[in-house]
Amino acid sequence: MLKKMSLGLSLAAALLLPTWALASGDHAGDIAVSAQNGKLMVGGAHFETHGVTGFNIYEADFGDLASGPWATKDPGFQTQGSDLLKPGALISFEGVGKLSFWNGSAWNVAQAGVGVSVADVYQDALTTWNASGVTPGETAYVSEVSLSGTIHDHLKMSVTPNAAVGAYMIEMKLTSADYTSSDSFYIVFNRGLADAAFESSVEALVTAPVPELGTYALMFAGLLGVGLMVRRRQQ
Repeated sequence: MLKKMSLGLSLAAALLLPTWALASGDHAGDIAVSAQNGKLMVGGAHFETHGVTGFNIYEADFGDLASGPWATKDPGFQTQGSDLLKPGALISFEGVGKLSFWNGSAWNVAQAGVGVSVADVYQDALTTWNASGVTPGETAYVSEVSLSGTIHDHLKMSVTPNAAVGAYMIEMKLTSADYTSSDSFYIVFNRGLADAAFESSVEALVTAPVPELGTYALMFAGLLGVGLMVRRRQQ
């Protein structure tokens, strides 16, 4: 049950929210949400592109003044410009993969016992990424589209208190009953690194090497060889 109001009531209440909550102005750092040919899309003014997957990378900083030493509410999720969504549509998020950690020189799976959690906008239900994967929350709502077709919400994202200094990365996608799910995207969080060191962690993702054609050829040849061996044994 949604806390203190149903989804229907929250849609009506959205009309009474302050202007910042209705995307009256575009926040450059937010994740821009739109739809194209029935599919949710993510964009914005400030993001990088992963060198291997091609997915968007957004940056955040644990310990911002508004959310305390282990949390942040940025980036938010917002329709921008003339991009509108279906009024009343529910937009949710879905966690993907495992929690990644930058130790200053390489990205690896995070250490055991550390998690990054994202609270949904209605119930504060937590979805948590850790070294084992994703534990979904009871609900994972990002926003309900207003009557004017806009959204603008900020979810609280937090890391385990006293987590090791470094950068943490989660992968998620946006979902809705009214649209096809978006492609995955990443949020990379700074946990105590100097700005230059944090940017190095993002740069490592952006410049991650794409396998060359020769590498693919070797992989294919290896798989073909294994297949032939198995076939001969069967014969």
